[in-house]
Amino acid sequence: MDGPAVHRRIVKETTIYAALQVLAALTLWASNLGLARLLDARAFGSFAIGTFFLGLGGLLGDGGMGAALLRSKTEISDEAYRTTLTALLALGTVLALALFVGADTVGAQWGLHGAERHALRAMAVLFLVGPLRAVPYIRLERGLQFATIAGIELRATAVRQAMSLLLAWRLGGVWALAGGQAAGALTQLVLAWRAAPGWPGLGITRRVLRATLGEGVPVQALAVAAFFKDNLSAALLGSLLGPSAVGRFDFGVRYAQLPVSAVNALSRVQLPVYARFERHDPALHKTFIGATRTSLLLGIPLILAMTFAAPELVPWMFARRWVASIPVIDGIAVNMAFGLVAGPLFTLMQGQGRAGLALKVFVGWTAATWLLVFAVWSRGLGAVAWAYSAVTAPVVLGLAVWASRHLGTPLHRAWTGPFAAGLAGAMAGALVPYLGVHAGWARALVALAAWAVALAVVDGARAAGDLRAWIAALRASRT
Repeated sequence: MDGPAVHRRIVKETTIYAALQVLAALTLWASNLGLARLLDARAFGSFAIGTFFLGLGGLLGDGGMGAALLRSKTEISDEAYRTTLTALLALGTVLALALFVGADTVGAQWGLHGAERHALRAMAVLFLVGPLRAVPYIRLERGLQFATIAGIELRATAVRQAMSLLLAWRLGGVWALAGGQAAGALTQLVLAWRAAPGWPGLGITRRVLRATLGEGVPVQALAVAAFFKDNLSAALLGSLLGPSAVGRFDFGVRYAQLPVSAVNALSRVQLPVYARFERHDPALHKTFIGATRTSLLLGIPLILAMTFAAPELVPWMFARRWVASIPVIDGIAVNMAFGLVAGPLFTLMQGQGRAGLALKVFVGWTAATWLLVFAVWSRGLGAVAWAYSAVTAPVVLGLAVWASRHLGTPLHRAWTGPFAAGLAGAMAGALVPYLGVHAGWARALVALAAWAVALAVVDGARAAGDLRAWIAALRASRT
């Protein structure tokens, strides 16, 4: 496939992928409305603790083998697929047995009761689903079939959430979330193999295993560091404050995280794209700056609206018991704004062969977050959320400096308008109560109006150009 054909394929697949990811996010958000009304904070917290151990075990058991095959510049042999699948299945089996046997120990440390421990044991079988799904997913991603992947994940999300709602209505408690997770994972597994068939068999070639692990472990170490930062609530707050506190904190994060989740989902598309270009290639500069500007222009106003409207939206749409999470939403907003570009920055580092540097930064970021959270956790969940933001902002600014040097293109020219408009919107929304208006919807509208005016003043012509580019991309996706 020649250069222009690759570019057209990337544009088409990325646009469809993004659209389906938005639809999946809306499906998730809508179904979570029902779950938040049917389940309490303890159920969500207990499930979060269980998924923390599942996620950690899955990362440690992968060893970066999937990432190594994905990044390979040569065709993947059946021998490599067979070795990877067999190794991952063996590790997954060990991890499943360890979680099943150790459920009581985990429950004692994290405050899980009898039924919650049984649900944790049942979730252990999911350690086998990830390895079985690895081969078809690698094939799809290497073939740039991102629209197919998005379709699979949209259907799996729908099944997972529908099952969770049904079980929440009939059974309640953590079993609703655990059962939904299992149904969604199995659906995803079946659909993946239908889209990319071809069982490679079982067996391990030591030479291939050593080479794959050597390539993948540094990349996977970065994923482990990121996992500890993003799941700090389940790991640390769970042992300090119990499952209910985890549930309240995670609710606030999920509420504010919708824009960032959509952006981070695009990392799957961005990694193979960024790996195709050399650092001085103008196509890389254009692609990266376009992706990050789009993230900021779409994400920041949504974060402003959701944050300022939270005091009214949360009790109306979810339930009054979740009002306790509003301090988390307020504190985490800055973290989310900078998180819109944190994912693309780390993906750029990995795609350009700087996984070692990315790992060092992420380890420092994670350690700083944990230390600050441990220092302020006794002041409440709002303080924990502000700790996240206080660490994230300088880390992302430092990464932006590195990316500017690496690309030879200063990012501040592309980012100043969106961030300045976001700051103007935040200040305007914060000042509204001093005028005697306290309604959340009014603060959100004022914030959005200030954002639009500031963007027009600072970045008007360029913002209009972005809009034309989005329209062109949507048209290209139809052909």
